[in-house]
Amino acid sequence: MKKITMKNIIKKGINTSIGFAVGALSLFTYQQLDHKLYPTTFPILERKGYTIAYDTQKKIPFWTHEHLTKQSLVKAVEKIGQPFQADADVYHLHQSDLIDYVKSGFHRGHIVPARDEQFSKEALKETFYLSNVAPQYPKFNLGSWKRLETFLRELVQAHNTLEIISGPLFLSHEENGKRFVTYEVIGKNEVAVPTHFFLFFTSKDKTWAYVMPNMPILQEKPLESFILPIDSLEKISGIQFQHLNK
Repeated sequence: MKKITMKNIIKKGINTSIGFAVGALSLFTYQQLDHKLYPTTFPILERKGYTIAYDTQKKIPFWTHEHLTKQSLVKAVEKIGQPFQADADVYHLHQSDLIDYVKSGFHRGHIVPARDEQFSKEALKETFYLSNVAPQYPKFNLGSWKRLETFLRELVQAHNTLEIISGPLFLSHEENGKRFVTYEVIGKNEVAVPTHFFLFFTSKDKTWAYVMPNMPILQEKPLESFILPIDSLEKISGIQFQHLNK
C-alpha cells in the first residue's frame, strides 16, 4: 500500500466542508490564491510520526493520520516524564493551554497515541503537543479507547502496515422531536469536549471504522459493537475515506 503523505492527502483530498489552509507558515497571514485573499482556517501540520488537521475553533484535532509499520512501533525511547506543551506551530489565539484541563474532570487524551511514536525522541515529544489532545473522560481514555489503540498495534504485527485516521466527533441527540448538537467546553480557551471519537483504519485486506461515545464504557463490551459502516462515518464526520483503501 502506498503511504498516505501530505502530498497525496492534498492531491486526493480528505475532504471537508471547511477549506483547509495548508502548512504552519500560513497561520499568521492571509492566503493569496488566484489573486484573491482568503482567511486562514484549519492548518494541516506534518510531524515526524503523524499528520494533523487542527480545528482552530474547537482547539482540538479535526483529524490525525498515522502510517504504522512493525518498524515504526519498535520502542527506542521511554515516554515517562514527557510533559504536555503548547504547539508552537499553532497561532497563539487558537491554542489550548495546560490550565484549561486543570480540575476539568477530563484527561488530555492523545489522538495519536504516544505509544505509537516511541521510535524517536522527537516523534514522541510531538505527540504531547496540546494540538494532539482532546478532552476525554478518564475511564474512557484509560478504558475502551486504550483497548482500541492496543488492538490496532496488534493488527500491525499481523498485517505489517496500517493507515489510521482518527479524531473527535460532535453528534446530535433528540429532544422533544428536535435534534441538537450540544457539547461542553472547558477552560478559559473554551476547549470543546467531543461527544464521540472515531477511528478509521485500512490495511491490505481490511478497512474498518469505529465510533465510540466519550463516556465510561463497560470493559466487557466488545470493540466490534462500535464498528460503523464507512459511508456512515463519512456522513457524520464530513471526511471522505473511501479512496484511501484503493
